[in-house]
Amino acid sequence: MFDGHCHLDKSKGTCQKAMAFLFGEAKKEKIKGIILLNVPSIAFSNEEVLKAAQDYDGFFRVFPCPEAKSSLSAIQKLKKKGAQGLKLHPRLADKTLDSPEYLSLIKKAADLNIPVLIDCFPDGKNLALGNIPEKFAALAQKIPSVRIAIGHAGGHKILDALMVAKYFKNIYLDLSYTLLYYRNSRVIENIAYAIKSIKGKRVFWGSDYPDRSYGRTVKLSLEELSGMKISAKDRKAILENNVKEFLGEYA
Repeated sequence: MFDGHCHLDKSKGTCQKAMAFLFGEAKKEKIKGIILLNVPSIAFSNEEVLKAAQDYDGFFRVFPCPEAKSSLSAIQKLKKKGAQGLKLHPRLADKTLDSPEYLSLIKKAADLNIPVLIDCFPDGKNLALGNIPEKFAALAQKIPSVRIAIGHAGGHKILDALMVAKYFKNIYLDLSYTLLYYRNSRVIENIAYAIKSIKGKRVFWGSDYPDRSYGRTVKLSLEELSGMKISAKDRKAILENNVKEFLGEYA
């Protein structure tokens, strides 16, 4: 398994302690690698996380979130320090997906040939901002050379996210949080439908740790996927191959 959406738990202490704890928990579950998303306003500085990740021989693929007023040159510097992608969190930043600032950042990611993962969970604020799956269609059309993951697959709007991903081949669906948030609801049927409709392509799993303990997240996620009766091939793709493709490591 490869975790496509994960965070550090600041309650564990320093950045180094939080990373060591996460590494230990992930190894218990035989996780092969993690996309580590860092939002400085709620965790650690991007530079601190990138430096700490160097001690783990590539296990952590760090996606920093630009801090307020970050320049485009700052993104390039983060890549030189080891960033392998970009995380955007429009809800926390109080931004819309099509804001000039975000469009510039995504175009810069395209220039640097790094993927972008963008939060799209339909809580009240994102809905008020209009940050819904349909907006990703315009992004994919404007900047077709960048791989973009719809974070949390659009939540209960996953069928809208599916239709965007089926048409725009640079769009991926990140199932983190949504897979477990909507347990025991009809949304799970829509997730299963989406996976089968897109034939297991460009959709991947993520833990969204520390939403729950790491081990429990893995256990519950596997239970949900097992209940969907998807093929062994698609299961392998969702749990490992597709996220590596998103990273540009697997073709």
